[in-house]
Formats: sequence, C-alpha cells, structure tokens
Amino acid sequence: MSILSEMRGIIERVDRNLMSYLEEGKPEKLMRAVRHYPEAGGKRLRPLVAYLVAEAVGRDGERSIPFGCALEIIHNFTLIHDDIIDQDPMRRGRPAVHVLFDIPTAIIAGDAMFARGFEVIGKTETTPERLNRLYAITSKTVWLIAEGQQMDFDFETRNDVTPQEYLEMVEKKTAVLFACAAEGGAIIAAGSEIQIEEMREYGRMLGIAFQIWDDVLGITGEEEKLGKPVGSDIRNGKRTLIVLHALKELDNRKDEAGKEFLVSTLGNEKANDEKIREVLDMLRDLGSIDYAKEIALSFVEKAKANLECLDDSKEKEMLSALVDFAVGRKR
Repeated sequence: MSILSEMRGIIERVDRNLMSYLEEGKPEKLMRAVRHYPEAGGKRLRPLVAYLVAEAVGRDGERSIPFGCALEIIHNFTLIHDDIIDQDPMRRGRPAVHVLFDIPTAIIAGDAMFARGFEVIGKTETTPERLNRLYAITSKTVWLIAEGQQMDFDFETRNDVTPQEYLEMVEKKTAVLFACAAEGGAIIAAGSEIQIEEMREYGRMLGIAFQIWDDVLGITGEEEKLGKPVGSDIRNGKRTLIVLHALKELDNRKDEAGKEFLVSTLGNEKANDEKIREVLDMLRDLGSIDYAKEIALSFVEKAKANLECLDDSKEKEMLSALVDFAVGRKR
C-alpha cells in the first residue's frame, strides 16, 4: 500500500473541506477557473504535512485542516500563474486554466485564490496569538515564492547559473510552502520552539528533495502519468540541477559542439520531439540525471533527521515515509 493510499482518509477530509471553501463566489466563469485545478486532484502533500505534524506534535491534526487547505489553495494559485509564465498547455492531464478559459481569467482566478487562501486561514481554531503567527509565516512564504518564481524566470536566459543559485531558487519557489505547512502544524499543536524550528526544517528539506525529483520526472517520466509533456522543461529553458550538471560536465570534457547543441535547444519552443529526445539522451549519458537523484536523496536523509525531536508515533512514521514517497513517485 502506498503512503498516499494509507492516508486516503485524511486526503478525503481535506478534499471535502477544500472544495467547500471554493464554492462561494461569482461570476460562474471565475469560479469554474478557480476550481479547475483543485477538482483535477493532486497529492495534497502540503495539507498532509500540516495534518501529520500537528497530530505527531499534539494530536491536533483535525484543527490543522483549514490551514492546510489554505496552503493548498495558495499552491494552486501559484500553479495557475506558473503555467501562464511557462505557457504550459496542460496540468494534471487537463488543459491549463489559461488555455481552457483565457489569460485574463486565469490571472484573476489566481488573484482570487490568493485572497481566499488567507480568508481560510482565519477558520483555524486556535488562539489569537497562534493565528497571527500563521498569518505571518504564510505571508512571508508567499513573498518568498514570488522571489523564487522571478529567479526561475530570469535563469532561463542565463548559462552561468550555479547549483547554489538553483537551490536558493528551489527553496523559495517550492520548499518554503512545505516548510510553512510543517511549521504551521507545529504551531497549531502548541509545539515547543525547538519542535517548530525542526518541523520547519523538515518541510524545507522535503520541499527541496521534492522539486529536484520533479525535475528528474520531467525528463524520465511518462507523459500520461505526469499530466504534461515530457521535456517541457527543456523547451522552457529551465536551468534545473540536471541541466547545470550537464553544462559543467560538457565544459570539463571540452565538448563545445555538445554544449552548443544543449544551449541552442534550451528555451527553443519550436524544438521538435527528435531534438528533445537527443537532449534527454545526452543528459542520461552525462550522468546528470543520476547526479540529481543523489542530491535529492541527500535531502531526504536531512529531512528524516529533523523528525528526531518527535516522540515515536504512527504519524512520525508517515512523515518519514512521505519523504521517501517524494523521491520515489512516478508523477
């Protein structure tokens, strides 16, 4: 039984709450755009992290559900805008919001979800002090996501991006929301400051591992499982850890022709499938994919070490298994 199957009951409760928070509003076109990605499913990892941490720290998982749903709404808002920026036509196996509707509606839907997410945080049953803390960490998180998104976009035209810059971008664009979920779960459960800090670090390490593995799947995955075209990161010119390793390896080998081919294909939206396959084969042959996998696994171990502050429980085991899932999934 997979980790997500084992937690199906939690996910179902999250889904019921999540969709109820997205019912109210008009016009109907806007609301259909708002609900488009959440209705398509998703792993609900951020609400799961908040729930499991709250349960492991203080048996307060149920009270974390509104906060987790708020983060899921915010996450989906970032996906809508991300797809517009990258001009990705598909998400979760269905047309992207800006494709099914239009770009203005997609932008407005993202803005609306941003607002609704913060509204839903207010439904968390906790003390005023803790609620204020949840608002503070979430607003800071959204700002950092914007920084990461800008870095990701700017990297597309650079060939001198360093692995350190990539990891900073990934932390801001992806990992901070996992960190917010874990930290928020500990705050809701009245955890100690040490537990709150360790859970934030757990989420950060999980998020970095998750994103690196996402980059791997973008090259090695199957289109049907990913819900988007394999190789889209290449056409979009994404400077992933895989690409950075390949560029450095080509420099080390003094393979100017290989580097020129890779650089000319990166960001080339008109690159045909044959060229994309050649690039993917090159990345495999250079060992760049295996390199990224090793880095992802190193963050898995760091995340698990952060769980040592928790008493033994089923939820602690699930948090550990969740990290393994993040780097073992097929989509």
